[in-house]
Amino acid sequence: MSGKTGSEDRNMRLFVALPLAPRIAEELSRWTQAQRERLPFRKWTHPNDYHITLQFLGETSAAKADRLREALRGIKADPIPLTLDGAGTFGPRRAPRVLWAALSGNTHALASLHEQVIRSTSPLGFVPEDRPFASHITLARNFRGADDGMPEDALVSAPAGLTWKADRFALMRTRLGSSPMYETVKEFPLRE
Repeated sequence: MSGKTGSEDRNMRLFVALPLAPRIAEELSRWTQAQRERLPFRKWTHPNDYHITLQFLGETSAAKADRLREALRGIKADPIPLTLDGAGTFGPRRAPRVLWAALSGNTHALASLHEQVIRSTSPLGFVPEDRPFASHITLARNFRGADDGMPEDALVSAPAGLTWKADRFALMRTRLGSSPMYETVKEFPLRE
């Protein structure tokens, strides 16, 4: 018997993400609330759960999570200026899997931060996804609309031009079945 009880021996479903500035999340929330009837997705992201995923890590033991926090603490990067830049979807227009908010600004620095996260987590056995990094903010999942799919002009009113400076990234935990679903485990500042 290990002698550990409670949360010490439980796995956590983790990922690394860039949180949004509150005013950016509020604007996205206003837009998604106004679109719910027109864009009938099965699951809308809770506004407190908006983020930009840097790396999905998956099930992680508490001991490995401690080592992970130490590894992430070593990442050094400047704050990243970002801008909301409309919206898009993943999947076919008739039945998109994901509705997302697009980003512009210093996406090169965002990709560099993603690479630093990958380099920091790889020695601990975390494997990056096979697909290329695509920075976005997930707003909804699983379109359940009419057979003709999303209206052609559905995304033209998506927020664009709002800027903020991302000044931290975070180790996040997924709590399946909860709303909001994501919990911050530890934040790491980005400093100039």
